[in-house]
Amino acid sequence: MILRSIEDIKGTDREVFAKNKNWVSRRFLLKNDGMGFSFHETIIFAGTQTHIWYKHHLEAVYCVEGKGEVETIADGKIYKIIPGTMYALNNHDEHYLRAQEDMRLLCVFNPAVTGKEVHLEDGSYPATD
Repeated sequence: MILRSIEDIKGTDREVFAKNKNWVSRRFLLKNDGMGFSFHETIIFAGTQTHIWYKHHLEAVYCVEGKGEVETIADGKIYKIIPGTMYALNNHDEHYLRAQEDMRLLCVFNPAVTGKEVHLEDGSYPATD
């Protein structure tokens, strides 16, 4: 059994801050945990916009706190994100994630990330092996 608290993660290499300071991600489960997916709590900071395009991963996101929006680049549609909203990037959707308030999001990635990834210039993570 794996048991971790947010306090176990803060200040460790499982707490990852974006280079542009738009977000912090706390990785509860990673590839080396052997679950087949990774599970994160991510805080998107108010007033930020992040370009994301997970070409090699699928992601599902559940909003627990805050307010923001997702804009899918292919069609320009904007989706309001508030507590209780889930969105899934089932088509590897290239998008902008914007936060009007700090948003606390629970995120699942498939395949699991290692925790060492950084966003490439196109908004993606590198392909996993």
